[in-house]
Amino acid sequence: MRGKHLGQGLRAVAAALSVGLAAGVAAAQPAPAAPAQPAGATAEKPLSESLTGMAKAEHGAGAALFKDGDYAGALARFERAYELSRDHRLLWNVALCQKNLRRYAKMLATLRRMEDDAGAALTARDKQDIADLIQAAEAYVSRLEITASEPGATVFVDDEPVGTTPLAAPVPVDIGERRIRVSKPGFVDFVRQEKVVGGGSVALLARLERAVHRGRLLVAAGQDGLIALDGKVVGKGRWEGSVPSGTHALRVTAPGMTPYEVAVLVRDEEHRRIDVSLERAPERGGASTWLWIGGGAAIFAGALVAGALLFEPGTPAEQGSLGTVPLGFGGRR
Repeated sequence: MRGKHLGQGLRAVAAALSVGLAAGVAAAQPAPAAPAQPAGATAEKPLSESLTGMAKAEHGAGAALFKDGDYAGALARFERAYELSRDHRLLWNVALCQKNLRRYAKMLATLRRMEDDAGAALTARDKQDIADLIQAAEAYVSRLEITASEPGATVFVDDEPVGTTPLAAPVPVDIGERRIRVSKPGFVDFVRQEKVVGGGSVALLARLERAVHRGRLLVAAGQDGLIALDGKVVGKGRWEGSVPSGTHALRVTAPGMTPYEVAVLVRDEEHRRIDVSLERAPERGGASTWLWIGGGAAIFAGALVAGALLFEPGTPAEQGSLGTVPLGFGGRR
């Protein structure tokens, strides 16, 4: 980038950024009349003329949105135009949108990315402008340092991933209330709400506890109900205990009652209660009893006939019993 690349328009943007930051976290500065021009212009053509295709369309849409005060929409358009063209001058537009959205940490990252992308094309004056902006923004950013008990955990700031433990370097975070979360599969998330002040550092020790996937199950089955869980008897009448999360086979039995069987799903940290009321089993002996009685009557009648045939008249009667009913066989009095 030659000296004219920044020019008065681009330095006006830099001044607007610095003034806005120096004034404190105040309302976003109004958009310049033509945001495409503050984004920088080559010695030959401005961005609105040098870009082509979709990059030009995205840049034009971003300029219109910026003028209307829709900085989030303009930011998305400018970032897309940069992805399509890789013209580092667009990063000035991106930085300005981030400043107006008070995303100072991201603005710092954008300015540093512009330094890397432009490289030797930046003049001494350009580099000084960027350095001044970075210094102004530092007052509204603090460094987050996290020491985690587990490597390979993802660090989130306001639900946006910013790195993996152990962090290679402190992470810049904006001032204000920030939600810090450290997450790793198999462990309970470490979550903290931190009030971040500018120009300092936030140090956190994140101890990740291994997740225990369990719940509690209570079974109330009446005093005679025998309770079995997953094929193992665990109690009678009432049982409560900790069980692994998932589906369990519950069976409750009692003498003379129909068994109760059901699959019970217990979720993590859930406390579930199952009330069991057993129903009386249907009578199984009715038909066979009548069959026995009928058969017994036939046998009894046959016995009488046989007695009449086998025993001659005058033979002394022989006493027997069927159950508790006394019977006489063959004899006559």
